[in-house]
Amino acid sequence: MDKLASLSKPKIAILAACLYTAIMGIGMFYMKTFLSITYGDPAMMNLFWLVLILLNAINVFWVTRYFSWQAIGFRSLSRQQLVWLLPSIVLLIAMWVVCLSGLSRASLSAAQWQLFALAGFTTLLVGFGEEIMYRGIVLHAFLTTNRVRWAMLVSAIGFSLLHAVNVFGGAPLVALPMQLITTFLFGFFFAPLMLKFNNILPLIIFHGLWDFVVFAAPLAGEQTHAAVAAIGLFNIPIEIIVGIVLWLQIKHVPERSISDVPNPLLD
Repeated sequence: MDKLASLSKPKIAILAACLYTAIMGIGMFYMKTFLSITYGDPAMMNLFWLVLILLNAINVFWVTRYFSWQAIGFRSLSRQQLVWLLPSIVLLIAMWVVCLSGLSRASLSAAQWQLFALAGFTTLLVGFGEEIMYRGIVLHAFLTTNRVRWAMLVSAIGFSLLHAVNVFGGAPLVALPMQLITTFLFGFFFAPLMLKFNNILPLIIFHGLWDFVVFAAPLAGEQTHAAVAAIGLFNIPIEIIVGIVLWLQIKHVPERSISDVPNPLLD
């Protein structure tokens, strides 16, 4: 008999998120201790595509066994709601233009181009894995409590705490508070977007492309890396302002998030 099946959806989600975080932390520790690769180095992609395949496989287990793909966000897309993400999309395009311009001027070796391609594959796995876990499993599990803002808050906090394990990969401890804040704001922004969109796919794509350009930019040189990072900082006020507006709008749990019926969002 499956003992986990007797647990509530929020408890299963907490267990799933803790396991996801633990595996990520172990991967970071192994990378830094045994491979001498520091978090943020594009070379980390040589290991983490394997870690992320494992994490995504475990996510598939959680979804198929205790939830459903429709329940965690693969439903009809509310296309008109994509306007909320438009300012961030403009920034993302600018980051990519700067990065690709830098790459066109750089003399990359075959190994570096291979690393660039691997970064794309790995960050796609990151976008899929983290969105399925935190805006899929965790958010929708806690929506079953009929406390929408509590569900969004737990989703944002869980996503932020995931990034605390980066210290095991060599990320400076003094930089940890800022990373926890910035990732919390990302989750603060993305949780209500999930409910507005009624579909998790735009978040997966955006998340993957964002991480891709952030990790690929160092390959184009320090100047390009700095320019991409500077543009990315403008997304913080967007996350705060748009996030607050969306949190004020969303007062009730959308009926579709519980019954999987694609009804309009209840504001």
